[in-house]
Amino acid sequence: MAGKRQHYVPRFLQRGFLNDPHDEAQRTWLHRRGAKERLVGIRDVGVGEYFYSKLSTDGTATLDDLITEVEGDLDRELSILKGAPLGERIDPCVAARLTTHLMMRTAHVRSVFKLGATLIINSAMSLYGDPSSARSHLGVDGVGTALEKEMESALEALPTAALPAPRPLVRRVISFLVRERFDALHEELGSTITHVLNEITRKLSSSIREAHNKALESARQSHWEEELAQLSWQTQAVAGAILPDCIALVRVRGQGFAPLLLREQDQVELVVLPIAHDRLLIGSSSIEAPIDVASLNAASAACSSSFFISATAADGIGLSDSIGQRSAQVIENSVRDVLSTLRQPVGKDMNRPRAEPTITELETLPSFSFSLTCSGFADNELVERLGKIVATIVREAGRDLPISILDGITFAADYPAALQGLDRGDPALGVAQAQPREYGRPVAQAVDVIREGKAKCHIVIDADIAIGLLSEDVDCRAQSTHMILSMLANLSHAMRYETRLKEHRPVTTDAINTMLHPCVSGAPRGYYCARESAFSDPSAGERYSDLVKDSLAGAQEAILKARLAYRTNNDLDTLLGIALPRISFVLRHVAEWLGHRDGLPPQDTFPGSKLPAELKAHGLDLWLELFGRDLRNLYDAEGQFAAGNIFALDRHVERLLWTVNICPWPMEDGRVYVSVPGNDEALLMANPSKNA
Repeated sequence: MAGKRQHYVPRFLQRGFLNDPHDEAQRTWLHRRGAKERLVGIRDVGVGEYFYSKLSTDGTATLDDLITEVEGDLDRELSILKGAPLGERIDPCVAARLTTHLMMRTAHVRSVFKLGATLIINSAMSLYGDPSSARSHLGVDGVGTALEKEMESALEALPTAALPAPRPLVRRVISFLVRERFDALHEELGSTITHVLNEITRKLSSSIREAHNKALESARQSHWEEELAQLSWQTQAVAGAILPDCIALVRVRGQGFAPLLLREQDQVELVVLPIAHDRLLIGSSSIEAPIDVASLNAASAACSSSFFISATAADGIGLSDSIGQRSAQVIENSVRDVLSTLRQPVGKDMNRPRAEPTITELETLPSFSFSLTCSGFADNELVERLGKIVATIVREAGRDLPISILDGITFAADYPAALQGLDRGDPALGVAQAQPREYGRPVAQAVDVIREGKAKCHIVIDADIAIGLLSEDVDCRAQSTHMILSMLANLSHAMRYETRLKEHRPVTTDAINTMLHPCVSGAPRGYYCARESAFSDPSAGERYSDLVKDSLAGAQEAILKARLAYRTNNDLDTLLGIALPRISFVLRHVAEWLGHRDGLPPQDTFPGSKLPAELKAHGLDLWLELFGRDLRNLYDAEGQFAAGNIFALDRHVERLLWTVNICPWPMEDGRVYVSVPGNDEALLMANPSKNA
């Protein structure tokens, strides 16, 4: 009948490692890591309180009773094996059954699964505890991911009447807002996730014990016995073998010994079960050479989880410090292999070294020349001074940036006229013009031109920038230098990225891309140019911040006025004609601010750094960071500046349109439907003039 103290390493096996077989105390040498070896009675070795089962209260057989009953036969078989002629073949079914039973009933089984589960839980905490890591592994920013499919399924399950807007529009809004607000959602759920994982960890021991006992009760070891029965079994005489708490060791081809429980799916070469200090039970697929007991003992100690025993103290001298090492190594490797597919790059942060694109040819400054023109201002002396300064800026910029497509630089007192009068070399390119806007004043533009059949770029700049270069005021010079470097970065962007993009197969777009993409097409270039020129004038962040706020205020005012007019005239084209260009300005300036921030060394504050907090009032602070992530990802890894990723930026146009109650979405026939929710009745009543 089962007792309170239940052995998971049976005493009939331990008796093969007694220090003195004639001593009624039946003692063996117990070796634990970090402790001195002790001579201990085997009644106190490999035993646990109610390890398998509690005592029966109604006479029903317990798991410990069942194991005790089975081991009556196994004890007899073990005695026969100990006395079997050395080198003689042993019934493989008997050897396989004995080895499997002794291995599967141990505490080592539980410790292995607990260690593996703990490693997986800790890895899960690491993978999903950090928002960037969780974002990557959940596929938040991917297309066709499991997360996206789950959201789609949840949405499809809702009746149309329960949706606040047409299903395609709701789908687009939810998909985008999950991306935008993921970090906040992760923070809200983080404590819950941590609590759940901690609860799992707390209950791990009892859960594993229950699972282990169920496995023993159901006798689910037949596959082990079948595999081990394929080996050829015999015994070998040795001197001084130790018994590890994992019981049996395995060696697969090309590797060292490991606990049999942790065998890999490779070809098993050798299985060893020490059945006494002077006898080994060996199963092999082909190996006939005798086993060196010293090497085996070293492996047995390393494969042990908590302890090993030996007949003499000397047999285990110097081995206890390695207890647990091999088991931990095998488990960690297995967990690492399982998790390796999850440990992919988790996004591109600002601290990651930027991946420089492959450039077919980088021309140095001496290999090209450019013109310098001053229109409507400056005498010869001023032009000469200005020329030296500009040449220095271009030369220094050319050390890091490919700018050989520079055709020339024109400083003009009448900037708009200079743009319109620029000879572009091809009538098909049209006339260059400054985009009109309600705020600020455009002062520079890089214009595509054709010279002798080759694509070039001519920079037109307001004369005020030239005057700034000649100023004695340090801030003025920095501002002007920054503007020129930003314009030169346009050339670099064209050579490094845009030229290569044109060489790739075009991406299929739909009607909504056609409508939205022009609004955001300039954002990547704006981001890149601001990032490359940020070092020259950190205070430019303040100017970019002001442009963002001014453009946003201007857009909201103009679009509101147009939307109120739309309520009466129903002229959607006019509404979009006003809204889209202004949203484009906002996106361009935001991209520049983001690029400037990413181009500066990591720091808490810089001029204009309060923009995220200022946009919070508009509900755009989280969107700002998402837009920055998407732009940054275009440049921080090789191959990401691709048409698919660039067209994916179109969703940011939608996001800003939603803030002014303009919601485009694709219909089943591919056409774009634009919803303008609400009726603005209160505003129309408060502003009757807008209904004129």
